[in-house]
Parts: sequence; C-alpha cells; structure tokens
Amino acid sequence: MPFLSIIVPVYNTEPYLKMCLDSILRQDFVDFELILVNDGSTDNCSVICDEYAEYDTRITVIHKANSGAVSARKAGLRVAKGQYVGYVDSDDWIEVDMYKSLCNTARIFDVDIVICDIIENYPLQEVKRSQLVAPGLYRKDRMEKEVYPIMLYSGEYYRFGLYPSLSNKIFKRDLLEKNLFDVDDQICMGDDAACTYPSLLDAESIYILENQYLYHYRQHSSSMTTSYDQLFFKKILVLYEHLKVLKYRKADQVPNFAEQLQYYFTYLVMAAVNNELNRFNHKRLHEKRTFIKKMLIHEAFHGSLHAIRVTNMPLKLKVYTWLLKKKQILLLFMLNRLNRQISDCKGLIPTFTKRKGAYQHEN
Repeated sequence: MPFLSIIVPVYNTEPYLKMCLDSILRQDFVDFELILVNDGSTDNCSVICDEYAEYDTRITVIHKANSGAVSARKAGLRVAKGQYVGYVDSDDWIEVDMYKSLCNTARIFDVDIVICDIIENYPLQEVKRSQLVAPGLYRKDRMEKEVYPIMLYSGEYYRFGLYPSLSNKIFKRDLLEKNLFDVDDQICMGDDAACTYPSLLDAESIYILENQYLYHYRQHSSSMTTSYDQLFFKKILVLYEHLKVLKYRKADQVPNFAEQLQYYFTYLVMAAVNNELNRFNHKRLHEKRTFIKKMLIHEAFHGSLHAIRVTNMPLKLKVYTWLLKKKQILLLFMLNRLNRQISDCKGLIPTFTKRKGAYQHEN
C-alpha cells in the first residue's frame, strides 16, 4: 500500500501532459502510486497515458467516457490505495520536492490536510501566491478561531484565506472520500471549492507550509474576454445549490459562513454579467438586458448582492456593484465596451480569467 495516491484527470492536454507526468515521476518522494484518468480525450492523451504506464509500474490508467473533472476525480479516488491523496491537473507541473515536503509533514504531524503555496505561470511572467492564513499547525480549536472565519472571504474583496484548489494539498483519503463523492458531477464551475471547503470544515487538523511554492498553475490565454459560455448561469446555479446545503449544515461551526458565501456569490454575479455582455455573445442588446435582469433577481444572487458591504472593495468594484444593484444594464454595457478599449487592461470593471472550471479575479 503506497503512502500517497496521486490522481491526474486528463482531458485534451496533449501539449502539456508529458511535462506534467515527468515532473511527478521525478519526485524525490517515491512511495506513491500514480492514477491517470483519461476522461474521453480526443487528442493523443490516451496514447501518452498508456505509454507512461508501460514505463513505470506505479502508474494505473483509467479510460472513461468524458463526463467532467468531478467525475474523473471520483474515478481515480475509487481505486486509490494511499493513506493520503493528491491531485495534479494535467496541464500543470510540480517542483521535484513537492510531495516530499507535503508527505513528510503529514507523517510528522498526522494531520488531515497539508497545504503548500503556488506559482501562477503566465506566458510572460510568473506570480507567487501565498495563503493568507498564517503558516503552521492548526488543530480544530485553532482552525475555528483563525481559519474558518476568513476561509472564503478574508475581509478584502475576493481574497481567500485558503485557496480552493485541490492540487496544492494532500488529504487523508477517508476525509476526501467523505466529501468528494457528495459533489454533483454537473458542477464544472467552482468544482474545487465544492470539495475543498467541506473537507476543511470536516478536518480535525491541517498544516500550512511556509514559503514553499511547489505547485505550478499554468495560466492559459483563454478568458472571459475571448469566449462566451451560454451555459454559464446554469453552471453557477448547480454550485449554488451545493454550497447552500453546506451553509445550513455548517452554520453552528462557522457563524459567519453565510456572509462569506455572500461575497463568493457576488463575485459569481459579476462573472456571469461580464460573460453575458461578452462581445462574442451574438444576442441582441435587449435580449442580453432581459437575461441579465433575470439573473439579478434570482435568489442565488439577489440576496447576496444586496447584503454585502462595499467598504473594502476597490472603487471600480464599488461602481460595478452599485450598477448591478440598480440594474443599470445599459451603463454596464457601456463600461464593458470601454474597458475593452483600454490597452493596459486596468479598466473600469473587473475582468475574470477562466481556468480549469473556476474563475479567478484579475487585479
């Protein structure tokens, strides 16, 4: 039985897959199994996965019909044998000592989750991202005082206390099984958050490594400014229903959890509106206005949008939030159009970069 199971969901990432797999197989830590879940790739990913499995006996390959990241993660977890489980996205890569650092810490402190920092790799630069929660060991009592109150919202608009990603963490397998299998396979927006935060709430202990930037997120050029997703709103609603249940289940454990979710949902409102106003959305303007108004009165957004405090928001977000509350769709459209004409991308409205099913705010 290996100490660690590493699961890599794979879907159409042929240009990056070998770099990802090589970075895992070069790890200083060797007591692991590697489970590759080919989720119906239509490129040569399936061939690459099988070739690597012939090369290293620690590799298991699962071929399945395409059904999304959540389903692929579950498929890998069902066959995992390790005491701990970690995920790597198939277009990312990791430092050679990542799992040595995470697993050694897990062995020493016997914690449920170990977390490292990340590096976002853009085409022309890289950005180091640290957790806002201070590094160190947290047992349950300390988590309730210092982690949970800022987990999704740290006091500064859309700054997580802990990043929602599954991939910069290792989890005890039984904790992950308890939470991942409850996540709806349809969730493809915020799917990491739908598993990570429930796991953190159920964990009895965590350890956050200090200044160890060990996971590389490859940031692609695809963004809300270059694509339109006509199912965006429906995807958000699936996530909303999942987190709404969590809100009621954990209300006694995290008194301000409902408030944190309000900020999370407000962010999604902005992303959904920007998506609808996208220049590649070929609906007529009155059709866009009608659909946006429909979104803004939905229970998933209306309550959150009117409950949040704008005090800690940057000015551009205050303006944007006010326009949303007042349903000033034409002004939003004008600001959106103006923003595209500003060459430095520091416009009047927030922009969002799409990545691996989640949307991150660009400052």
